[in-house]
Amino acid sequence: MLSCPMCKKSLPSLGKECPSCKADVSLLVTYVEGLDGSLERAEAYTRAGELAEAMWAYLEILEMDPDNATARRQVGRVAAAVRQFDQLAQGRRWLDRIQTRARFRQWVNSWGTEGTLPKPVVWTMAIVLLLGALLLGYALGRGVPRQHPADGAAQSSTEQQ
Repeated sequence: MLSCPMCKKSLPSLGKECPSCKADVSLLVTYVEGLDGSLERAEAYTRAGELAEAMWAYLEILEMDPDNATARRQVGRVAAAVRQFDQLAQGRRWLDRIQTRARFRQWVNSWGTEGTLPKPVVWTMAIVLLLGALLLGYALGRGVPRQHPADGAAQSSTEQQ
């Protein structure tokens, strides 16, 4: 129920002026009608299952009227649900990391089984191959003659003479 800001008496209807003091309350009535329309729209979004749109509508209501109990209650419910979901999601992420590490360990441990070479032999071969590739690259790179920029300039000046 609305009350007149001038005489503080309650307004029986949403009219343009106060019946007691004849003050213009059209701005207040427009504000309350807009607030009621926004609340109906937010409730319709909630019933339709469009929770994101409903949340934004309730937040718009709280911008206009921070003391609106319905909007505060609904936003509080959504915030509590999001908080609970975040706490559950942390546990799921932790479990996924543990399972990934376990799969990697199983994969590494399976290298030395099932009729393949033992693990120390495989690791030794891998290290030898890596060192061999490094030495081959070094040898190939060392055999390429270097041409210094000063040498190139000196040769071109001697060729011109």
